[in-house]
Amino acid sequence: MKKIKEQIDYGNRPERMDPSLERKLGDPESLYAKNPALKRGEKDVQNLVSSRFQKVAEKLSQVTGINDISSKQVQRMLFGQMTSKVPGIMRIESRHRAELEQLAIDVSLEETEASPEWYEIKAYLNRQPIDVSNFRYSEEKPEKKEKEDKKENPEIPSFDIEDLTDEEQMELEKHKRNIINAIVQGSAKKGHYVFQKPEVKARLDEIDPSLYQNYLEIMAINDFLYFTEEQMIEMMSQTGQGVAGKSEVKSNNNPDDDEEEDGEEDGEEGGGGEEEEGEERPDILIEASGMIFPILCHEVIKGIESALARYGYPQDETMRDKVLGQTDILSNEPMQLRIGPEIVEKIRFTLPDEMYEESNKGLLPWFKIELYQIPAQELLKIIGDAISDDESKKKKATQRFDDIMRDAMEKKNEYEKYKEEKGEEPSDDSGNDDGEDDDDLDDFLSSLGISRPD
Repeated sequence: MKKIKEQIDYGNRPERMDPSLERKLGDPESLYAKNPALKRGEKDVQNLVSSRFQKVAEKLSQVTGINDISSKQVQRMLFGQMTSKVPGIMRIESRHRAELEQLAIDVSLEETEASPEWYEIKAYLNRQPIDVSNFRYSEEKPEKKEKEDKKENPEIPSFDIEDLTDEEQMELEKHKRNIINAIVQGSAKKGHYVFQKPEVKARLDEIDPSLYQNYLEIMAINDFLYFTEEQMIEMMSQTGQGVAGKSEVKSNNNPDDDEEEDGEEDGEEGGGGEEEEGEERPDILIEASGMIFPILCHEVIKGIESALARYGYPQDETMRDKVLGQTDILSNEPMQLRIGPEIVEKIRFTLPDEMYEESNKGLLPWFKIELYQIPAQELLKIIGDAISDDESKKKKATQRFDDIMRDAMEKKNEYEKYKEEKGEEPSDDSGNDDGEDDDDLDDFLSSLGISRPD
């Protein structure tokens, strides 16, 4: 235990993570320690998670005005304050539910730079208890014959090997999916604090000036608990009990084709998604539920990010189902929420500066589509370089990201030109099939090397 603690850098903060979590972070067989993108294994896991913890502890200290939150007595007091505030917040929100649901959609689209025409979003703010019946709690076991043929711990090949066995490719696809899931959760984490944007705070202050400070305290305490109350977090991830949010990504053309995004911790029509009669519906439907407004924002963003992440699926449908069955499980989410924000931040600092120019607003989703479609081996190497402390490797990642950005720019510009040309065409009242425009769009996206996710 002493050795593990010495490897975790707490900086100048007096707070410590739950000892059970510390042990997990030092486990060379843990979820991300085995990932080829984290080249130093558990050491990289410890560094990323401890860096995140220091920021979380510092945030809570600033919000509460308490310099030292290491005492269990202080932590219990803060947890009690959090739970006592929630009912009052929910009462206030219930009087402005539709407004807040639409605000969550609007701010999430702005934050992700996503195009509204690609998604139909329905947001549900504390409409009903979160339905956890379709959560996947554990890995789907391979069929008996497959288990007999499979090695217990298949060796991951080096990035230079070109000829991979099906088993090796499967392992790489699982690692790729786990990295993408961390990016999704890390990107969505900012939804918990999107209420701090000045324009959002102004809207909230009009509803009730107490909301802002209450949100700030609740979300800061909630973040801290993910590192200090491992038993509670494990219970939530194994049973679904206490989860406060959920999002699902579905196809409007095939409602049965859905992918639930498990929550952290609906009867009425939610905000957004309203249609005029005869209006064409976007292909992707996102349904997000949250107990309070910041959690709803997180779930809407997670839904958008998860829709983009579908472009990273294995092309082979059988392999895709096996990969998702072993990676997209509720028990993986706590670690993704701990490590994801740091991975996203390191990627952000290695992206070309041009990505953040005002003229390139709306480019980020196209960049992610291009990034996620890169084969597993190469993607893991790129992300590994991006999150490395080695400046030469980070420079390589930036150069590769620049290439991806150029491809994304080209696809985005061609798409916008296509949509502009389609918009100039006269309307067709000849009784053509309603799906003709969708077919044209699919053909166009296919010509760009992009297919809408199934």
